Amino acid sequence: MFTKSKLGLAVLAVLSLSDEALGRIRLLERDNRSVLLHPRRFGRENPPVIEKLSKACDGQVCGNLAGAAITPLLAAQPECSQQDMADQIIDAAQQFDEATRANMIALAVEYRQAEKNTPPDFTTNPPTPRNSVFCQKAPKNAELNGLVQSQDPANGDIFFDPLTKASVKRGDQPNTFPFGQSADNGGGNNNGTNTGNNNGTDAGDIGGSNNGTEIGTNNGNAGGAAGNSGNSSALPPCEATVTVTVAPTATPSSGANNGNAGGAAGAIGDFGSCSVPEIEFAVGFDNRKETSFQPVDKESFDHGSAQAFNIIAQFVCDTLTNKCQADQTAKDTCKKAQDAGNAATAKTGAQADAFNAAFGKTTNFANVQPIDDQGRPVGSATGGDGNTGTGNTGNSTDTGAGNGTGNTGNSTDDTGAGDGDSNSNGGASGAIGDFGSCSVPEIEFGVGFDKRKETSFQPIDKDSFDHGSAQAFNIIAQFVCDTLTNKCQADQTAKDTCKKAQDAGNAATAKTGAQADAFNAAFGKTTNFADVQPIDDQGRPVGSATGGDGNASTGNTGNSTDDTDAGDANTGTTSNTGAGNTDTGAGAGAGGNLQTFNEALGGVAAPTVTASGDEKFQVEGNDSFTALRNAVVRSCDVQNNKCSNAANASGNKGDLTVANCNAQQQRCIAAAPQ
Repeated sequence: MFTKSKLGLAVLAVLSLSDEALGRIRLLERDNRSVLLHPRRFGRENPPVIEKLSKACDGQVCGNLAGAAITPLLAAQPECSQQDMADQIIDAAQQFDEATRANMIALAVEYRQAEKNTPPDFTTNPPTPRNSVFCQKAPKNAELNGLVQSQDPANGDIFFDPLTKASVKRGDQPNTFPFGQSADNGGGNNNGTNTGNNNGTDAGDIGGSNNGTEIGTNNGNAGGAAGNSGNSSALPPCEATVTVTVAPTATPSSGANNGNAGGAAGAIGDFGSCSVPEIEFAVGFDNRKETSFQPVDKESFDHGSAQAFNIIAQFVCDTLTNKCQADQTAKDTCKKAQDAGNAATAKTGAQADAFNAAFGKTTNFANVQPIDDQGRPVGSATGGDGNTGTGNTGNSTDTGAGNGTGNTGNSTDDTGAGDGDSNSNGGASGAIGDFGSCSVPEIEFGVGFDKRKETSFQPIDKDSFDHGSAQAFNIIAQFVCDTLTNKCQADQTAKDTCKKAQDAGNAATAKTGAQADAFNAAFGKTTNFADVQPIDDQGRPVGSATGGDGNASTGNTGNSTDDTDAGDANTGTTSNTGAGNTDTGAGAGAGGNLQTFNEALGGVAAPTVTASGDEKFQVEGNDSFTALRNAVVRSCDVQNNKCSNAANASGNKGDLTVANCNAQQQRCIAAAPQ
């Protein structure tokens, strides 16, 4: 008999076999997925880099960073929050060993390029997908230069502005382009300038294969992102990076202080929404065994602890601009406080005391006993002169600069600027400075470095200055000088010496050992790399072993005498006196600078362009090109990028402004050969 109960079962059976869409609430979808929660393309609120960051270092530092890194990716967060977070990761990385630091910096770079959560515009039907607006300031750390967040390639020209919570059309606001770019100078409309040349090695550079060297020099000014030559208006694709040129300084706040602890005004300045800065020094911050520094007010200055004083001081001073909207007097006071702390004994509470004193605060962290990461006392509680080394045997008195390794026991050092056992590589002091934990820099020039066919430069001491070889001298020199700050904790005299050495090397004949000799001589070291014969990447000799005057032309088989002056390229058809020695065409001189533009706003000159001997033209520290004009234009673009960064760093004042840098770039391009 067909009962009511059986009828109910039959109905359920029929329903179970029906298409489930018949009983489904129609939700707004994209790719068959609901977008009500507005996930970043879509469902990526927690990208893999967050998990990798949480495990990148011991203790709570990376865990705290990973937790904090989620919020900046949310839709309503300010346009620069993601970049600021990436800068914090790099700042925090400086306190760790080299491998951990390198990994954290790589994760910061990956994080900076993560896609941001951007909701569609539901006021339209169908909903309009939107891009995230770009940060309008340059990053603090050079490793982030030129990096922007990924955008969904399927999106059009509409952006979501978190400030107004509204849709913005591309071009209606500056933040619809990476800062320093627009439809005129980086959005792909650079007609005829480098058109079609952003491929091959250029596309690799834009994709991030430069390993931190010259990141961001593939400017939008050279025709936009890879492949977007001519009149393209395409946004950067998900894996592209775009050069950020410069940022304006934050507008100082006016009126009364209205934030944490009511930032002070008067002789030390107005601190806007933040409290008057103060740094403390002690054991146990972030569960550390060692003593470290941190800001006292974490609401105003949200940064974890660091062993290096300058990491915290720099973050505090940057925050006055990036967040607090402090006035210029407050920023100037912070710079003086930072300098005072750096002048005090490193890794002691005396640095915190000196910083705090600049703001009228008296503290006594100098009495805190410095402790290493094994929980062992280092030096004396008062900081002394920084020369009490861990482990000097017996009761010896060292009078030199820095203690050598291998001394065990207790000693009192009377003179010199050494920092205990930190000078493991024999950092020297005196007229050239104190190089902290690193050796005195030295660069060599030769064939075969990193299995190269061509001659190249590299640091001699890879323990102190861990960088592979490079054909361009300045890549190595810049890295060495940066390392003195980022790793070695060298003093200002050492940094100044390195800058002089770098300038001396750049003044010598490019791509010859004379550059290494000039660099080394600044540190009192005599070398003779000028006698090394320069070789191109095909294994062929280029120029003369001593660097000559830049006029030795590839393929001249006899004894030639070039008529041009030192460094001048033969730009016409020039007959030389040796048999078979006729140079034809522009740039026959292998060592001559083919970049004739000599303006240098802010002291930033356009990089040298040379004929590389393989029918290509090399931009110093950058790429090579088959067309001379493209190489010269790239040199102009690199100059503009560096000039703009310098303008930003100096506050965009006087003659050194972004606008003047851009105008200089146009004059440089106009002077390029057609």
